[in-house]
Parts: sequence; C-alpha cells; structure tokens
Amino acid sequence: MPHQPVMLSQTARRLPTRIPLDIIEYVEQTRNPDIYTREFVELVMRYNQQLRGRTEAFGNFRHILAREMASAIPEIKDDVNQVIEVTGGRVEH
Repeated sequence: MPHQPVMLSQTARRLPTRIPLDIIEYVEQTRNPDIYTREFVELVMRYNQQLRGRTEAFGNFRHILAREMASAIPEIKDDVNQVIEVTGGRVEH
C-alpha cells in the first residue's frame, strides 16, 4: 500500500498533457488564463441555452405534427403515439 502514491505519481508523469493553444497564447500575452476559462464557460452556457430552445421547439413541433397527423389519418394514431414515446415525448390521451 505505501508504494501506491509513488506509482500513481510516476504514472501521472507519463500521461499526455494537452494544453489548448488559446491558453498558451493568453499566458504569453500576460493575460490571466482564468479569463479564458470564464469566457469559454459563458460561451458554452449560451450555446447550451440555444440548444435547449431548439430542443423544446422541436418537441413542441413533434406534438403539433403528431396531433394533426392523428386527426387527419386516424388509422395511424397508434403508430404516431409510438413514435412520440420513442422520441422522448409523452402521449396525450
């Protein structure tokens, strides 16, 4: 057991370390890499919000389309409901 920290330390040295070029440039320009991290996190958060909005819009469209298809062609209602369930939606009864 006492040798495990040493082995772990030696193993860690052999692992590849990849630092994004943007961070290296920040440091070379005497800028704080934490600023890069904060900006990156903010960018990812905005992108996630956009994706969430798109996902909700597609989900709403799925339900509208399903309702219209089921009312126009009643014989496919079961198939439409199955597609809704498989794609993560809830079937309205």
